[in-house]
Amino acid sequence: MFRLLGFDVHVRTGFVVFLALIVFLYRDGFGVWLAGSIAILTLLHELGHAVAARSAGCQAEISLDFLAGYTSFRPTTELSRRQQALISVAGPFTQIAVSLVVLVAMGVDPTSFDSVRQSEAAAAIWWAGPAIGAMNLIPVLPLDGGHLAQTVLEVFVGKRAMRVMAIASVVVTAGAAVAMYVTGRSGFVIFIVFLLFSQIQIVQATSKRPGRAADRSVDVETAAWETGRPGVLEPGQRLSPWFEAHRAALQGDTGGAMGVVLADLRSAKQGRWIPPMAATREQLVAVVDTLPADLPAAGNEYSARVLSEILLAVGQPQRAGDYAAATFSSHRSSMLATVVARAAAHLGDDAIAIRWLGAASQAAMTESDGHRHLLARTMDVSPDFARLRADGTFVALRGELV
Repeated sequence: MFRLLGFDVHVRTGFVVFLALIVFLYRDGFGVWLAGSIAILTLLHELGHAVAARSAGCQAEISLDFLAGYTSFRPTTELSRRQQALISVAGPFTQIAVSLVVLVAMGVDPTSFDSVRQSEAAAAIWWAGPAIGAMNLIPVLPLDGGHLAQTVLEVFVGKRAMRVMAIASVVVTAGAAVAMYVTGRSGFVIFIVFLLFSQIQIVQATSKRPGRAADRSVDVETAAWETGRPGVLEPGQRLSPWFEAHRAALQGDTGGAMGVVLADLRSAKQGRWIPPMAATREQLVAVVDTLPADLPAAGNEYSARVLSEILLAVGQPQRAGDYAAATFSSHRSSMLATVVARAAAHLGDDAIAIRWLGAASQAAMTESDGHRHLLARTMDVSPDFARLRADGTFVALRGELV
């Protein structure tokens, strides 16, 4: 890993292997030039994405891997569709623009094949720059053109845009593969296979959506991610928005992942989904990292509490406490107050923790017996309160709940 223009750049082994494979396959000067050109222009391509993301208020980092590079970014505020579109096109536009400038500086006419073929260096830069950059704008996933088309499609079909784009991408790519086979043009077979493999994965990942009857018998792995036990979800239960957001994050759709969670937070309707109790810390972090720094006010207590508890679980106690405290002002829930108390205790502020436990106790007295028992159990078993259990005020508050 190294840093460039303030961004972390991760160079995976697969990227080095890919460049070495190009040199091995051509075994001439063109292969060396092509490998070098791809290395530099791919990095510039991802820098284009990263700079555009940073200008939109995101934190970004770059990874270079086999056959591809990608830029992951974490928004600090919710991105508009225009900002998402600009981030998508910034990469290929940078790649094309820089390579055209280099070719013109070399005295090459990029629009003339005869001029491009004058030297191995010019031909390599042309393929690694304008050619690959233009192919990246083809509107199929997971290319930048596909993400741009998905952003536009969201205006018309909402969250279904990814699945619609994934299916359309498979159809278009498969059609292109057939056409190449019929015409005897197999030069892009590796590229086509890579696209189809990625597209089929996206189709599979978006094949089940929360709220549909078919989801009542989801696969064992899905149910285990949600509930911590193998089997299927019970009738009336549905997958959490966190599961859907995680699927989007895995496909690089950070905007989609963020949108799913924020839409659920803003909904005034209380969630009828179960929290992702069996999700690993890495799975939760993948979604949390897509969320803006300034979290929106929650429309319902349940979603806010789950988010606060997840922030605690992934090691962000300050953020968890701040968000739960802000939400408590409009949703006076004992469990929200308990999250603030746990966060304060975790940060070593015992006085604040005790005060929020007092608020939790008062709120619990206006709630059901189940809430009082849950608060009592949390005070008994939570590791965050281990140091406080000998405190007199803590003992008194715990006693009031019995």
